[in-house]
Amino acid sequence: MAGKWDYNLISRIQQANDIVDVISEHLNLEKKGKEMVGLCPFHTDHKPSMFVSPVKQIFKCFACGAGGDVLKFVQMRENLTFPETVRRLAQRAGIEIEPPRRRSDGPEGEQLDSSKLEKINAWALKNWVENLWHPETGAAVRKYITDRGLSEDLARKWQLGFAADTWDDLTSKAAHKNDAAKYLTQAGLAVQREQGGCYDKFRNRLMFPIMDVTGRVIGFGGRTLGDDPAKYMNSPATVLFDKSHSLYGLYQSRQAISQSGTAVVVEGYTDVMMAHQFGVENVVAALGTSLTNGHARILRRYAKRIVLIFDSDVAGKAAADRAMEVCLEQKIDVRLAFAPNGKDPCDYLLEAGTEAFKDLIDTAEDVLEFKWSVLNEQLEGGQNLSDRTEAIRRFLQTAALALQSRQMDSVSRTVVLGRLSELLGISVSRVEQEIAMILKKKRRRPQSNDEDAQATQDFEERQDLVSKAQREILETVLAHPDCFPRVSERVSAGDFGPNEALRELAQAIYGLFAEGIPLQLSQLYSRVESAAAANLLTELQTAVEQKTNLLSQLDGALAALENRTHSRRIQLLKQGMDKDNELKQMLSQIAQKGPNLRNAGI
Repeated sequence: MAGKWDYNLISRIQQANDIVDVISEHLNLEKKGKEMVGLCPFHTDHKPSMFVSPVKQIFKCFACGAGGDVLKFVQMRENLTFPETVRRLAQRAGIEIEPPRRRSDGPEGEQLDSSKLEKINAWALKNWVENLWHPETGAAVRKYITDRGLSEDLARKWQLGFAADTWDDLTSKAAHKNDAAKYLTQAGLAVQREQGGCYDKFRNRLMFPIMDVTGRVIGFGGRTLGDDPAKYMNSPATVLFDKSHSLYGLYQSRQAISQSGTAVVVEGYTDVMMAHQFGVENVVAALGTSLTNGHARILRRYAKRIVLIFDSDVAGKAAADRAMEVCLEQKIDVRLAFAPNGKDPCDYLLEAGTEAFKDLIDTAEDVLEFKWSVLNEQLEGGQNLSDRTEAIRRFLQTAALALQSRQMDSVSRTVVLGRLSELLGISVSRVEQEIAMILKKKRRRPQSNDEDAQATQDFEERQDLVSKAQREILETVLAHPDCFPRVSERVSAGDFGPNEALRELAQAIYGLFAEGIPLQLSQLYSRVESAAAANLLTELQTAVEQKTNLLSQLDGALAALENRTHSRRIQLLKQGMDKDNELKQMLSQIAQKGPNLRNAGI
């Protein structure tokens, strides 16, 4: 991580965001002695388990082990990446972050960096919002919004806009800026003319800003207000926007999704907005595309369950089918619902109201039940043998994925196998064989015999001992920073691992000492990017406060880690020794010298 971040800047951001103030924006804190306490948001907490220290500027949950500084709280609470967290808290404190310089890409020279693109998008949105609320320009569009049942307050809150029915609404307003045409074109807001110049890409459209989880406007969706055959149009892919990894409404829905544990996925922009208008705020939409693995990975950060509410027509069922496969691949509990009478969620909410819509979500059909009913329909439909075989294969594929994602308990498994056996006229064991074959193809390294299993167990036990040694070394350094020279003479930061959190924390500690910076918790928290490393630091610091014999076990822990390092080197040398005499000599020297290490004593 060295050189990747300006740690002085991160320290400024830490100091400018008081941890009590920030956490108080998310949950209620009460004073208890010198600390503040509250219900931990990272697990189901019934009595206050999270302690926040105004003096140390850290938090710690004594129930689930979560802990860290203000950066880590926001990162974990909002499910952000480390860069997103730094940007979020910098904006909160009014601190400007210098955007990274991007290399020129291709013959056109300079490309838009994310910071400049963000500003262009914000400028375009401001113009479109002004158009919508202009007394004359936006009158017809405001009527259209009202006719759809969306309130003015909601339209303002979600920053809807209007791209005027002209060729140069945006381009003419930006004409006085240097390189305006190039930048608008690169941002996907304008189209280059063959004879020079450019014209607006979005014209006579109701504009929906698409935001990332930090609230940045990363792209737009435009719904035609005329007879354009392209009913909806999205921004093209840019450095900020990739529709396969973007969800409409995620910024507005993320907290409700986290709190409920369920993400409801619909198809349209207005479906999402109407759900929020009716008080159902854990709803998002894919952007005119099928649900992708990227979407599922994002939602998995917030939700334990996904409920799909798609149109009940053929296209909607096909989209739902693909989405279910994606969710199962990502090991997410997925369920399916259709609004009655073929209505979309927007119209159903207007007709039936909030409670009916919530009931639709709560009674969403299990994926296997849905697939089973589809299979029965296909088999009863008089299809040819090839189609029937394919239908069965697809159901077995879904059943295998459900088993792999642990969605099918033993009872459900028995029922499904029995149904298939009866339906297909083959034994249960044969059905099990078919499912096992599908799962086998997906496993990377199946254990073939008892020797493999024993080898795996032995390896894991050795890794546990090494991991314990590494933890003791870091605990000792945290408690006695003056012993670091003794540690660094014998092991390097690269000797820690394979546990990523241990490696990341070791690199942060070694980096501080290399730069001559005092070992402080605030400095360490600012240098570890993952929540896992922050939680580990909190855990080790808590252990340090309870142990008194750390120095006495340091030599044993160092010996264990040195032993592992020597063993790894010998292993690597063995791989090439048959063809390299020099390696043989080196191996012989190491073997003669041997680690000759004392028992680790851990």
